[in-house]
Amino acid sequence: MREQGQLAFRYLGFRRFLPDPELAGWVDCFWAIGEGAGLPYGSFETTYPDGGCSLTVTLDGPLRGARIEFNRRTERHLFLAGHRCISARLRPGALFQLFGVSPTLLPAGAVDACQLLPSPAQARLRRLLVGLDGLAVVPAIARLEGWLAEEAVHTGDASQTRLALAMLREPDMRVGQVACRLGISSRTLERRLQQQIGLSPAFYQLCVRMQAARLQLARPKASLAQVALSCGYYDQAHFTHAFRRFVGGTPAEYRKRKLSQNYKAP
Repeated sequence: MREQGQLAFRYLGFRRFLPDPELAGWVDCFWAIGEGAGLPYGSFETTYPDGGCSLTVTLDGPLRGARIEFNRRTERHLFLAGHRCISARLRPGALFQLFGVSPTLLPAGAVDACQLLPSPAQARLRRLLVGLDGLAVVPAIARLEGWLAEEAVHTGDASQTRLALAMLREPDMRVGQVACRLGISSRTLERRLQQQIGLSPAFYQLCVRMQAARLQLARPKASLAQVALSCGYYDQAHFTHAFRRFVGGTPAEYRKRKLSQNYKAP
């Protein structure tokens, strides 16, 4: 685990950590809030779907415990500055690969992780939570990372799913091409990804494109036409329409807001 420099959400005491290489296939990052927060209260922040899930542990306060959340659309979330939380941002498919749980089974909003996970993993999670009592956020994240590494030992082969997701992240790749390269039908690919990541191939690809667009729009150099082209859109009008539906504003409006705030999009 290695801490990564982060300017966003400093007022929440936000810290971001990269996982050990052995976990990088399942965990995108770890984050923590609550220690050294500059605000005595919370803040609403926008979160965007990317096919991943969050496993969040609240270390103190009335909401103490572990929960799993899978957001299917752009939402506003309340982050409480007064309560210390740590979280593992699981990559698309990781919840299914690690625990055999399909994101399609998750309700809207957060669900108690101790009720969702299968019995063996559930018991190990409960032991982890007991061991986090009284820890600061950094050693708590180290314990969480160790637990996930132990769970990863029991996973099966997910190479084909990872290959499919990698191809879908290529800007010029189409869903039919991905299925053809994998030697399966488009319907089989759709069914497999719906089960394992909770999203259709087309919507996952849209999430990836919008994530890339937001990162580029937070920087002033690239023109809107260049951003559209690099994200797989050959027509700026279609890019603007897709971005507005996904994010809730035009690319120009998003860029203006992000540059005025002077921090990277989450």
